Amino acid sequence: MKILNKVSVAVLVVAVVLGLSGLVTALAATTPSLGTASSYGVLGSTYTNGSATTINGDVGFTTGPSVAPLGTHTNYGSGAPYSAAGTDQATALANLNSQACTFTFAAGAIDLAADTTHGAIGVYAPGVYCVSGAASIGTAGIALNGAGTYIFRVNGALTTVANSVVTLPGSASSCDVFWTPTSATTLGANSTLRGTIIDPSGITIGSTTLLTGRALAFGGTVTTDTDTISVPACTTPTATPTPTPSATPTPTPSVTPTPTATPSVTPTPSSTPTPTPTPSATPTPTPTPTPVPGLPSTGIGPDDSGAPWNVIIPAGIFVALLSLYLARKKLTV
Repeated sequence: MKILNKVSVAVLVVAVVLGLSGLVTALAATTPSLGTASSYGVLGSTYTNGSATTINGDVGFTTGPSVAPLGTHTNYGSGAPYSAAGTDQATALANLNSQACTFTFAAGAIDLAADTTHGAIGVYAPGVYCVSGAASIGTAGIALNGAGTYIFRVNGALTTVANSVVTLPGSASSCDVFWTPTSATTLGANSTLRGTIIDPSGITIGSTTLLTGRALAFGGTVTTDTDTISVPACTTPTATPTPTPSATPTPTPSVTPTPTATPSVTPTPSSTPTPTPTPSATPTPTPTPTPVPGLPSTGIGPDDSGAPWNVIIPAGIFVALLSLYLARKKLTV
């Protein structure tokens, strides 16, 4: 039972941790790509400029100002990529408006510089801040503290008072700050704002205001007056591709070399030597016996009546030898 309880607690802890991780991931703000709109300091259907304004970035419009802005502009007017930039502006705005709110203010107008419901007064961490009414930045200003994306989604007008300042301590970047009001934006005189304003309802920038970012109001009007607008050098965010599992290569079977056929040599039958015929032995002719001349006939025939010596002589020899043998054997014994 104790083991079961320990396992249950462990499973519960893992589930809570994973759940919180998923929640943090879901609420994390992300910086969208601005596409071709990223190079524009000012983008509007109509652009008006009351006096010497410096814009370091492209300036896009269909109706231009009577006083051209100073600064460096690779693209100026309605030439390409003006139309594409308008499309990319709308795509980026849709992305920003689709992100979940990290913090939602109470209903009504909000002074971001004075609010304490979100955290420390005047200090904001990365996230998506949703305002159901108008939003303003008072004279105390605000600080965007820490690296990450900041999105201020305002369902109404956005206003900064004169001399207000938005600062970026703690590695925050103007590249990652976005303001998306649904009504007109007005920046007070001699104020400082960081980030990109996307507001098709129109943007008015007061005299001697410093904007490090962009004033994008394609379809609306942008008005400047002795201001300085600088497009920040940003790295275009790249979506992390889902890794495609690499296919395991099928090993190429090694080709078994076809053995070179050794021509079978049909042995030439060795010719069987013709045996040398053994010469037949010439039979030695039996010599014709030379007839022994007979004794001359004396008129007296041989005497056949005498003893048979041809028997007696061999018998005598045999007896003599037998006697010698017996005598020798006797001596030996």
